Formats: sequence, C-alpha cells, structure tokens
Amino acid sequence: MTLTRYRAWEAADEYLLQQLDDTEIRGPVLILNDAFGALSCALAEHKPYSIGDSYISELATRENLRLNGIDESSVKFLDSTADYPQQPGVVLIKVPKTLALLEQQLRALRKVVTSDTRIIAGAKARDIHTSTLELFEKVARRPPPRWHGKKRA
Repeated sequence: MTLTRYRAWEAADEYLLQQLDDTEIRGPVLILNDAFGALSCALAEHKPYSIGDSYISELATRENLRLNGIDESSVKFLDSTADYPQQPGVVLIKVPKTLALLEQQLRALRKVVTSDTRIIAGAKARDIHTSTLELFEKVARRPPPRWHGKKRA
C-alpha cells in the first residue's frame, strides 16, 4: 500500500491570504467554504467564523487546527444556513462549484456586510465563469471581484 500525502491548501487559499497581507482586520472574520482549514489555521488569532455546508471540511479543519497546535475553540463553525455575524470586517470566500450555494451565501452576506466590509473571493481558474461574476453583481450588489487564477503546469 502506498501512502499518498495531500497538500492541505490550494492556490486559492494562498491568493486569499496574500490579499490580506496589509489589511488591518476590524470586526469579525468570515471564511466561507474553507475545504481543509488552511484559511482558518492562518487566521486563528482573529477568532474567525468558518462557514460551509460540508461536515467533512469541518472535520478536516478541526484536524488541521489540532495538528498545528491551535486551540479548536479559536474557530467558530457555522452551517451555511445559520445567521452570519453582523458587520464583518473581512469576508474570504472560496467560491464553491455549486452556484446555488454561492447564491445562498451571497444573499446571507448581503444582510450583514457594511460598506467597510472587505470581501475577497478566490477559486481555481477553471471554476470561474461568467455566471459566477454575474451572481456577484446581481446578488451581492457589488462589482465582481478581480480574479487571479493560478493554473498548474
């Protein structure tokens, strides 16, 4: 049997964290669809909310927190249908493949974000389509984010 090791982050995680480099974070940090917990681990000092619809992702995040010696209570887990915290300072969105989930999440965000909330979205380049951009404009009522895709060679 061969043991295969997987990287617990994606290029989109790196992109989202790079966009935060010089940002002073004020208010709650919301992380949507953090598949493996890379974003939650990196931002644990800010006591982020990890919001998603995958119990497997929650388990992976909890395991990564443990493996990195981070107290599990530093991240608050919310189901994607729960009420989101009011007036977040930063929202990081790992764009899901399912547009229906993205639409539901953007509608929930629209109720809690302010004009000062910084929303940053990232995804694999192959997962960004015109319909994704249109959804941001229509539902979030904000211009679509600038996308920076990283393709593997």
